[in-house]
This record gives sequence, C-alpha cells and structure tokens, in this order.
Amino acid sequence: MKIDSFVSVIIASENNPFDYAKLKELAENLSETYADYEILIVNSGPFIASNKKFDNEISHLLANVPAIRYIQMGNSSSLDQLFSIGLENAIGDFIILFNINHDPISAIDELVKLSKSGYDVVVGTTKPSNTMAYSVISSLARRILHKIDYYLPKNSTTLRCLSRRAVNSVTSTGKFYHQLFMRIQKTGYPFTTYSYERTGEVKNKDIFIGFNEFIKLLVFNSFRPLRCMSVLGFIGSVCSFAFAIYSLVSHMVRGHVVEGWTTTILFMSFLFMVQFIMLAFFGEYIARLLRERNNTADYAVVFEKNSSIMLDADRVNVLEQSFNDKKNLVQTGRDR
Repeated sequence: MKIDSFVSVIIASENNPFDYAKLKELAENLSETYADYEILIVNSGPFIASNKKFDNEISHLLANVPAIRYIQMGNSSSLDQLFSIGLENAIGDFIILFNINHDPISAIDELVKLSKSGYDVVVGTTKPSNTMAYSVISSLARRILHKIDYYLPKNSTTLRCLSRRAVNSVTSTGKFYHQLFMRIQKTGYPFTTYSYERTGEVKNKDIFIGFNEFIKLLVFNSFRPLRCMSVLGFIGSVCSFAFAIYSLVSHMVRGHVVEGWTTTILFMSFLFMVQFIMLAFFGEYIARLLRERNNTADYAVVFEKNSSIMLDADRVNVLEQSFNDKKNLVQTGRDR
C-alpha cells in the first residue's frame, strides 16, 4: 500500500543537461512509494528564447517523465536562491532538497521516515573528500563560526528533508534566500542527521570558494563581526593616542630624537591595516543593507511548465477515512 503523504522533491539546476534516466528512475521510485508526489525542477537563468535545443530538451523531459514541474528563472541565481524558490512553490507535506547528480534516490524514503518520527529538519551528511589544507582551514573556520551560532552538522551536504511547518517558518522569515541552510537550522524545530554515501564524481572543495562562503556566513548571519571591527578600531585609536603621548614625552625629555623611525613606520602600517579591514567589513554590511532595501522582486520567473503525463486519472482528492493509523509526529496539514 502506498504511503498517504505528499512528497515534493526540489532539484536545483544551474543550466546543466538533464539526466533523463535518473529523473525517470526518481519518478518511478516515488510513484511506487507515495500516493502523491511532485518533482520540482528550478533552473537558473538567463533564459534565451532562441535556444531551440534547450527548449526541445525541456519538451522531451515533460513528455517522458511524469509529475514534473519545471520553473525557468529569468536571471542567474545561486544554489541557495534556486532551492528557496523551490520551497516557495512546493506543495508537499514533506519537501526534499535533492542533488540529482550526487544524492541516492533510496535516501528519500529514509528521510521521510526520520521526519515522521518527530524531526522537522533532516540534514544529510557524508564523508568528506577534501584536501588536507581545506580540512585544516575548515576546522578553524568552524570554531570561529560557532561564535555566531553557526551549528550546521559537520560534513553536511545540500540534502535536506523539511516538514511543511518547517518550510512555512523558513519562507516567512525575512530574506530567506540569504544562506538558506542557516535559516533552515534556525527555525527552532527538532532536527537530526542522515549519513549517506554520495554517488558520482564529487569534486574537492576549493579553498578560495570556501573562504568566500566563510565571509558570507559571517556577514549575513551575525552582527558580531561588525562589533569586533568596532572594538578593533577603538583599540587601534587608543594605541595611536598612547603612541602620540609617548612621542611627545620623548621629545620633551630627550630633545632631538632620531631613533624610532622604523617603529613609527611599522605602527602606522598596522593602523592602516586595521582601517582597511574595517572598511572592508563596512562595505560588506552596506552592500547587505542596500540589497535588503531594494524594492525590486527577489527573483523573476520566465515560465512554468508541467508534465503532460498524468499520475492517476481516477484518483480524487478525497481521503478514504477521516483519520490516519500511521503516526506523523511533525503534524503536517493532513493529520493535525
């Protein structure tokens, strides 16, 4: 007997070719397990209307794989934003953030079972395949990020399972497309981890990309770095004042002073370094404020298309009984 839960699987695509075999396998697996499901593909822009090959690929996909909802973005979007758009448009009781290239299809059923047992958020984790240098730097960065309440599980991936109330909480709290996975973790609902092995060839993370993500996590999720820069600037100003007093006293006591030129240059260089670090952080926060005060839409959808294959033409939107024998501790809309 199929499980009476509506499952939405969100796939974020950054203009990559569609893996028809994997998508068809995914649809068949969901059809065998769940009474209702959908596969929501959100593709990044920019969309070029004259690209007939791409249009034919979409038509072939929708004609051969059932339960597909395809959303084409008009502008280039980050992975966080693509998943966020999927969360806004998904209608399932349980929503899976899925990487079609690296996440196993068998994990979906396990994620839903864990969520039903009382966890509104299930986070996928896997064994790292990073270089030694990246692992050392990542460990140091995590210690710093813990100071701003960054508590994502170690070695977490983009694989997630969210209950309906967790999705509602994420989409109703501010600019949720900024560091989506951090906002998911801060919903306050119970969460657990799910360990699995990734499929396909996984590239090692680049140190420079990791550093960029580290800065974004600091800036977009806490005001503590700004306060640290303010404290650093205050300490620098105190040191500068003390050095000025020292120079004045030395001149009055010793008269002609030649020594200390190197020290002065080094100290001035240090102060300039502090000032430029502060300016860099101020620039990041000003950019954040400008983006949040922008009145334009968060994203633009070019079009949305659906599969031409029906799941079950005879199925009606009526439950056979008014209660469900199977417990669902996260209380989705059907069994409150």
